[in-house]
Amino acid sequence: MKIRPTLALSFVLLALFPFLVDAQIHRGTIRGRVTDYNRAAIPGVVVKAIHTETDLTQTTTTSATGEYIFTQLPPGAYQVEMEKPNFDKHIIKAELKVNQVLRLDQALKVAGITQTVEIVAPRTPLKKDSSAQGNVIENQQITGLPLDGRNFQELALLVPGAAPAAQGSAGSVRGDFSFNVNGTREDSTNYLLDGVYNIDPKLNTVAVRPPVDAVQEFEIVTNGYDASFGRNGGAQVNVILKSGTNNFHGTAYEFFRNSSLDARNYFVPADQPDPAYKRNQFGFALGGPIVANRTFFFTDYEGRREREGITRVTNVPTQAERNGDFSNSFLPAPINIFGQQPQPFPNKQIPSFFQDPIGVKIAALYPLPNRNVPGQNYVSSPTQRDRQDHFDVRLNHAITDKTALTGRYSFADRTLFEPFTGASYPQIPGYGDTVLRRGQNAMISATKIFSPSLINETRLAFNRVANAVNHQTQGSTINRTLGLPTVVTNPRALGLTFISVLGFSPLGDEFNNPQNTVTNTFQVLDTATYTRSSHLLKFGFEFRANQQNGFRDVQARGTLNFTGAFTQNPLADLLLGLITYSSSAKVDNHQHLRTNSYNTFVNDSWRVRPRLTLNAGVRYEYNTPAVDAQNRVALFDTTAKSVVPVGTGSMPRAGYEGDKNNIAPRVGLAWTLDSSENTVLRASYGIFYDQSALAPGEALYFNPPYYELNFNLPTQTSLVTLQNPFPNTFSAFIPKSVLAIQRDFRTAYFQHWNLSVQRQLGENRIFEVAYVASKGTKLLAGRDINQPRPSTAAQNLRPLPQFSDITILESRGNSNYQSLQLSYQQRLSNSLSVLGAYTFGKSIDDASGFFTSSGDPNFPQDSNNPGAERGRSNFDVRHRMSVSYSYALPFGEGKRWLSNGGAAAAIFGNWESLGIVTLQSGRPFTVALQPTLDNSNTGFANLGFNGNDRPNLVGSARLSNPTPERWFNTSAFVTPAFGSFGNAGRNIVDGPGYANVNFSMLKNISLTESLRLQFRAEAFNLFNRVNFDLPDNFVGSPSFGRLRSAQSPRHIQFGLKLLF
Repeated sequence: MKIRPTLALSFVLLALFPFLVDAQIHRGTIRGRVTDYNRAAIPGVVVKAIHTETDLTQTTTTSATGEYIFTQLPPGAYQVEMEKPNFDKHIIKAELKVNQVLRLDQALKVAGITQTVEIVAPRTPLKKDSSAQGNVIENQQITGLPLDGRNFQELALLVPGAAPAAQGSAGSVRGDFSFNVNGTREDSTNYLLDGVYNIDPKLNTVAVRPPVDAVQEFEIVTNGYDASFGRNGGAQVNVILKSGTNNFHGTAYEFFRNSSLDARNYFVPADQPDPAYKRNQFGFALGGPIVANRTFFFTDYEGRREREGITRVTNVPTQAERNGDFSNSFLPAPINIFGQQPQPFPNKQIPSFFQDPIGVKIAALYPLPNRNVPGQNYVSSPTQRDRQDHFDVRLNHAITDKTALTGRYSFADRTLFEPFTGASYPQIPGYGDTVLRRGQNAMISATKIFSPSLINETRLAFNRVANAVNHQTQGSTINRTLGLPTVVTNPRALGLTFISVLGFSPLGDEFNNPQNTVTNTFQVLDTATYTRSSHLLKFGFEFRANQQNGFRDVQARGTLNFTGAFTQNPLADLLLGLITYSSSAKVDNHQHLRTNSYNTFVNDSWRVRPRLTLNAGVRYEYNTPAVDAQNRVALFDTTAKSVVPVGTGSMPRAGYEGDKNNIAPRVGLAWTLDSSENTVLRASYGIFYDQSALAPGEALYFNPPYYELNFNLPTQTSLVTLQNPFPNTFSAFIPKSVLAIQRDFRTAYFQHWNLSVQRQLGENRIFEVAYVASKGTKLLAGRDINQPRPSTAAQNLRPLPQFSDITILESRGNSNYQSLQLSYQQRLSNSLSVLGAYTFGKSIDDASGFFTSSGDPNFPQDSNNPGAERGRSNFDVRHRMSVSYSYALPFGEGKRWLSNGGAAAAIFGNWESLGIVTLQSGRPFTVALQPTLDNSNTGFANLGFNGNDRPNLVGSARLSNPTPERWFNTSAFVTPAFGSFGNAGRNIVDGPGYANVNFSMLKNISLTESLRLQFRAEAFNLFNRVNFDLPDNFVGSPSFGRLRSAQSPRHIQFGLKLLF
């Protein structure tokens, strides 16, 4: 459907209007009503909001109904002053959080002797004007709570409805942190830094993550947020950096970890020492005035240096096997060369003159065994090295009392060497990766106060993320040294061909590398608020231009596979130079993706009555389909039944037309139920569109003629040998896999709704019970539209036999989430702060993401029946509870005990205890057949587990007493009859649960009045509980049903910080 001309015209007019917004989501609002003690409104009261750290002031007067409002306020401490003749002056001291609407109602006393009345507002006020679910993580929690790696994002898990992403998910590799919220996907979270775009659009992950000491606070909104938020349909994470003030403040610190203080991992082999580990994190933060009350600066730097021994156990050939002597090895059958009479070698020894010289050299690349364990005769622990650097610079300048400028630049750089790249790749040293990542984020904003009721902010932002992965033998001419013919035409792809010898560790670098991606995002926003009477109006527009340039040389070096097809021993086949099959790719597919986003909205927060606020708004989002700037791409056309260039005939440049129907209404209320204003009922409903990551759009680049993957199989008359592993012409026809995009592809969206009751329990304690739900529609998912029906036929032809897989990207996914959520907050009451959350929920979908995760292929077993995939989400957590706390021990100056000083007070005084306790039930996983099995006889899928066939379920998978050796009832799963799919559902078995305690003790030592030293000792996984990963889920695997890995054991960290 096309946009009506009138609607299109209105967007053009909005773009020209000078007061447009994307919302002041990095700032806050203070509003209230001033009355006398009889609750009668007092108009004409002069109200000032003073930011205490910079003395910047806004002034307004109350309306005829006694209302006042301040918008576009930076978070921080405020002093709100109220004055009118014949009344005492009232001063309210309050803390304003990011994106908070802080209600400060006040009854004024008739003038008397007192003259000035000072009031301290509760640190944990009820949300009397907002219907959104979520929380603000304050600076004290960010800098105080124990965080392994000092990644403040992990504190998002303290919010109800949030849980870590599924094991092995696309966003959680290489130590990155990713999470799911309220049934939405991990790539559905929108990340903002000071209110501007902070995303790597390739996978929708964070672009720049500031250090802990640079963050003032961050807000995570999980459900029911107003129309000012957009881009993604999951959580909105808004991080606010610190600003300079009229006083100089700063920190300098170092944190240190060493393996000598750590517990032993459950799965480290008994005959091996613990791998070495060292980590140093160090840095500083400094802020202050350049010109008092006018110009302020803030800057920070953090470095991280990490060295970790990574242990891998694998199988390598013995010296005898490398020499061709299999007398002590499994070689049960004679060599079976097509068309020849089998002739067994005497004593299972292959004479040297029969051996292929290239095969002999390849076998010599293996190290010799170093332990006497059959099938696991080699262990190594090479060092993984991780270097990270980050800095920020921020300037704030008040041109006048009504005009201000802000500028910020953030930079993050990482160099990671991985000695091992994955379970399917070499498990011996020499074939690692070097991962290079650099993120940059810059922002300039100008704020203008036109009147107390109209404020405008314009922002320009730039975001750049560069990612590269280079293989360890990159540039090497090792193939030439081996005498192995190569298909590499691009020098950057030089290196060892990937060689798989079944039963042994593979050789060669990861065949997906090298790869390089650079994304640039340009953002223009104009922000304004307009207040009139009891209405707070927000409306606006945002434009983003995304560019992604790069390459991925997938299979450019080719692969060689030895499975024992000739001798029934894969290594013997290698020594004879007999290849089971080979593959290689012609790669000429440089990426130049381009897409733009246009967003506009209007929102009204209407205080209908003193105890009732209605929030209503509508948002419109249009994301242009991602296209190649040079049109050097092609897609499979489902109508023409062939691969065609984009932009020709009826094929759009992106493979589909843009979705222009993305209108998202939202409505909510906050109703204070009692006259004492201690109970608030909140509810909301809304539609939230979800912009997909760019990575799936790379499907455009993996079709002929720009990318062609060729397979070579031996026939009865022709062999594939090491002398010519990639023949240019071959008699066997191997159909090619191609990709397509649904022609009427649509933007995914979520519906959110919630109903909650919030109750004030004393001055600084709040309890909330909430029903929170979401429903996802038109979610991105893939399937093979060229899959044949299951059959026992020797040749089960596909619908289009000239092709192999035809993987199509579709907007067909659905999800549903329902939950009960409880939360408790206590802020600094009796030296104790507590933040608790509990969620009882269930998430169901038919695909939990586009990419695979451990235990879930996210690809249908039967692509002709994708509805059969409906089951629990791979991130479904039925029960999750988290509790964080900080407690200042009652010893030392100003405390209950040891308050008079002395040696005991110096030793035992000024200690704080902080911790995070987490309990979580297990996630589900899918039991599948071995990846090499095509039991249904429908071919191998292009994505997922390679083969996605599942077994038959013939009993209960649950065990009353599961153990690491048998986590579930493996006897309940059997291989189905050939030519049929199994009846076992998706994600029907629960994995291990999770329980963890992170604990820290810190001591503050006063050096001078403004200088103190802080010592910290932290333990992660304090009680050293073994938190197992998912078990082996493949029927037919030797370790089927066993737990084979675990998360980190107890780690100890020390820190020293200087604060002034």
